[in-house]
Amino acid sequence: MNLDFIKNLPPYQKMLALGLIIILMVAMFVWLFYLPKNSQITGLRTDLAKLEGEIGIHRAKVEKLDQLKKENAELERQLAEKKEQLPPEAEVASLLKQVSDLGLRVGLDFKLWRPTSRKEDASGLYTEIPVDVEIGGGYHTIALFFDSVSKLQRIVNITNIKMGNARVEKGRLVIQTGFVATAFAAAEPKPAEEKKKPQPAKATPPAAKGGGGGHAALE
Repeated sequence: MNLDFIKNLPPYQKMLALGLIIILMVAMFVWLFYLPKNSQITGLRTDLAKLEGEIGIHRAKVEKLDQLKKENAELERQLAEKKEQLPPEAEVASLLKQVSDLGLRVGLDFKLWRPTSRKEDASGLYTEIPVDVEIGGGYHTIALFFDSVSKLQRIVNITNIKMGNARVEKGRLVIQTGFVATAFAAAEPKPAEEKKKPQPAKATPPAAKGGGGGHAALE
């Protein structure tokens, strides 16, 4: 390309030509490089914002999951404590013996220890096992006994307390006290009823072999 003619142009035309060349180069740069790259950068920024949003959502889910795990662990711990307070029914006898041992240890005289009818709670979660008890002892000794029972790890309720017939025995005041000590046992799961196989409507039972009118056994 011969650019000698530019040398002969007046100075203002040379400046104008130079300006046009610069504008053309800038336009080419914008068209060929800047606009495509800018569009790509905009797309990348959009994708980045979307990914950051998804990361934030997943991070919140992870934090919530950790919190749910902690809450579940706490509920499991509380459930274990509640189960510990409600022993299986097979262990209630030893629990009640523990109660009587507490009374003997503090010097009480047991006059009556009579288990009464058990009662299953309406919720089906536990069974109440009451015992009618009559004891003799000093007022403070009886109070100490009740306090010791209240501190047992497993639940034993003392109700229907009746005190009377105070008398002096061996130089000390003895009060006859009756009450109901109720232990609680976790309800045992009931076995599911076996489903009976449907019998044909017109089937007749096989005749019994041998003499006599015995009933046929269904296996």
